Amino acid sequence: MQTPQNSGGIERRRYIRLSTVFPVEFEIVSLDEKEIYSEFHQAFTRDVSEGGMCLEVNNLKDDLAEKLNKKSAKLRLQINMPFSAKPIAAVAEAAWLKKTVEGRPNKYLIGIYYERISEKERKSIVNYANLLQLRPVIAVAVMIILVATIAVTGVEVVKKEALRKEAEKKIAIIEAERSKLSASLEELRASRDELEIKFKEFEQNRADLEKKLEAAKAEAQAKPEEIAKLEAELAAAKGRSEELNKELSKVAKGKKALEGQLQVLAEIRASKPVKVTLAAGGVVVGKVILETADSVRVEVPTGVITLKRPQISSMETPSDEEIAELAKERIRLEERAKEVEKQKEVERQRAAEREKAGKVIVEKRPGEPEVLVSRKIPERGVVVKGNRIYADGTLFFIKGVAYGISAPGLPPGVDGCFSKIPLSVFENDFRMMKEAGVNTIRTYEPLPDALLDLAEKYNLKIIEQVIYPSAYTDYSSDVELKALKKMALDVVKRHRNRRCILMWSIWNDAPFCYDEPGNPVPRYGFDKVNNFMKDIYLAVKAADKSHPVTAANILKVKGFDLGFDFLDVIGCNAYIGGHGFNWRGKNDAIGTVKEMNGISKKYNKPILITETGYSTFVKKETQDKALKAQIESIGTDLAGIVIFEWTDEWWKGGNPSVQDPNIEEYWGILTWDRRPKPGFEVVSKFFNSIPTDSLGYAP
Repeated sequence: MQTPQNSGGIERRRYIRLSTVFPVEFEIVSLDEKEIYSEFHQAFTRDVSEGGMCLEVNNLKDDLAEKLNKKSAKLRLQINMPFSAKPIAAVAEAAWLKKTVEGRPNKYLIGIYYERISEKERKSIVNYANLLQLRPVIAVAVMIILVATIAVTGVEVVKKEALRKEAEKKIAIIEAERSKLSASLEELRASRDELEIKFKEFEQNRADLEKKLEAAKAEAQAKPEEIAKLEAELAAAKGRSEELNKELSKVAKGKKALEGQLQVLAEIRASKPVKVTLAAGGVVVGKVILETADSVRVEVPTGVITLKRPQISSMETPSDEEIAELAKERIRLEERAKEVEKQKEVERQRAAEREKAGKVIVEKRPGEPEVLVSRKIPERGVVVKGNRIYADGTLFFIKGVAYGISAPGLPPGVDGCFSKIPLSVFENDFRMMKEAGVNTIRTYEPLPDALLDLAEKYNLKIIEQVIYPSAYTDYSSDVELKALKKMALDVVKRHRNRRCILMWSIWNDAPFCYDEPGNPVPRYGFDKVNNFMKDIYLAVKAADKSHPVTAANILKVKGFDLGFDFLDVIGCNAYIGGHGFNWRGKNDAIGTVKEMNGISKKYNKPILITETGYSTFVKKETQDKALKAQIESIGTDLAGIVIFEWTDEWWKGGNPSVQDPNIEEYWGILTWDRRPKPGFEVVSKFFNSIPTDSLGYAP
C-alpha cells in the first residue's frame, strides 16, 4: 500500500514530467468501495511520482470533484500502460484538484496518491517515466550496442541456417500440394481429350443422319415411319451433343480453377507463409511481406495488416491444409471481385437505358394511382424533395453501414484508438465497402480528416454524428444548450465543404430509454425536450443550409416522435423483424416498414432505417437469413437502410482485449480482423443489386 508523502498530499516537485501520455480510466466510489458514484471516466497522465500521478480529466461533474476534494470518495483506476498486456488496477485518493477550464465541457487536473497498488506495478509506472527522461542517454547506448553487435555476427549465421531449413520445409509442403493439384489437372486433361473425340464422332453421326433424313424426304417412296425414326435419331444425337458440350464446359471450368490454384500456390511458394497467433485471441494466416524488429506486415486475402510485436503471441509455419485453404480463399475473393464488377457493369448498362428512356420513373403503390418520381433535378448538392433525397441532382437511395472506430484491447473512438490503428486498415474497410455496394457510412462521432479523404477517394457518403444529447442532458439548462450548440457548430463549420458529407445527425436513440436516467420526456415534458433539440437543429441549419439534418429515434415508446416536425430527414433505429433473441420474422419486418411509411406520409419527409441488423451471438436465426429478410422488407418507400454494423466491437461487453460472451460484441458483418461473416455476402449481393439512383429494394 502506498501512503502520501505528507499531510498536504503528494509533493508536486517530486513528479516526473512526461514527454508522452498514456490513458487512465477511473470510476469514483465511496470510501468503503461498496457504492459507485460515477461511470468510467477517461483521463490522461500528465506527470508521475513514486506514490501517485497527476491526471487530466474532461467533463468531470463538479459535484463529483467536490466529493474527491472533501475526501468523501476515492478513485478506482485502470491504468493502461503502453506495451502492457492488461491494465494496471489501483485504488487512489485525491491529494489536490485544480479546475483549468470552466463551463461545459470542463477540465480538471487531479493529483492522486495510491491507496492500493501492487509494488511491482507501481515500480513499472515509475520506471517507464524515468525511461522517457533517459531516452537521449539510451540512444547513445544503443549505438554502442550496435557496434558491439557486429562482433557477434557468428550467432546470426546459425539463425540464418535455421531459417533456411524452415523455408525448405515450407517449400516441401507447398510442393506436395502442387503435386496433388498437378495430378488432378492431368486427369482432367485426359478426360477432356476423351470427351472431345466422342464429341467429334457424335457430330459426324449427326451430320450423316441429317443427310439421310434429307434424302429420305426427297424420295417419294420413303415411308412416314422411316422419316419419323430418322428424326427421332437425329433429335437424340442433338441431345447427346448438348450433354457432351455441357460436360466439356464443366471440365474446362474445373481445369481453369485448378490452374488458378496452382498459380496462387506458386506465388505463395515464392513468399513466406506464416500462421500468427495473436495475444488478444484469434489467428491470422497469410504471407509475410515485411518483417522488422517492431512489427510484421502480413498479406491476407482481404488486404495487408500490420501487427506490432506485443500483439503477437507466436509465429509458425501453417499446415499444408491451411496453406491450401489460404489459396482457395484468395481465389474466392478474386472471383467475388469479378462478379461484383460484372454486376456493376450490368447496373451501368441499366442506368444508361433508364437515362435514355427518360428522367422519370413510375412508382405504383398497391391500391393507389401511379406516381411520377423525378430521377433527376436541376439543383446540386444534397436536396430533400417530398419523401426523397437527391445528391448532386440525382435520386439517392442510402445503402449504408454503421461504422465505429475500435480495435481489440484499446479504448473505442477517435480519441481512444484512431492514432494507434494503421491508416491502411481504414482504407481496406472503405475499399471493401465500395465493392460490397455500400454508398453511405453512418458514424457515431465526427471523423478525422484522413477518413473523410478516404471516403471521397472511394466515393462514399457520410452521415456524420456531430453532437450527442442524451438522457443525462439537462433540458432546462441554457448553459448545456449553449455548450451543445457550440460543439455541433465546431464540427459543421469544419466539414461543411467536404463533398462526402450527406447529412448531419444531431442525436441517437431518442428518447434515450436505454440510458440509466431513463426517458427524459416524462421528466421534462415533450415540448421542453423537443424545443431544446430544435434549437440545436436551427443552429446547425444557420451554419450550413446545403446539407439536410437527421437524427435516430426508437419507435413505439413515449416521445418516439421527437424532432419529426422539424428534422429534414427522419431516422429510426428499427431492428425490423426483431432484436436479438426476440426474432419474429419477415412479416414483423414488413409491418414495421409499413408503420414507417405512414410516418413519412404524415410529415411528407424522407424516412430511413438508421440501424438494423442481427448479432451472430444469437442462434435463433442465422445472420444471413435475418439480414436477407430485413433488406427484402424495405420496399420502395423508404429513403434508405443502414446495417448495424461493419465489424465486431470488443469493448462493449467487458474486457476489450477479448470477445466476451455478450450479444453486443457480435453485431458486425465482419470479424474484428475483417473476415466476412454470414451477413456480409447477403449485404453485398443485395446492395450491389439495388441501384443508388433508385427507390430502393423492389420485391
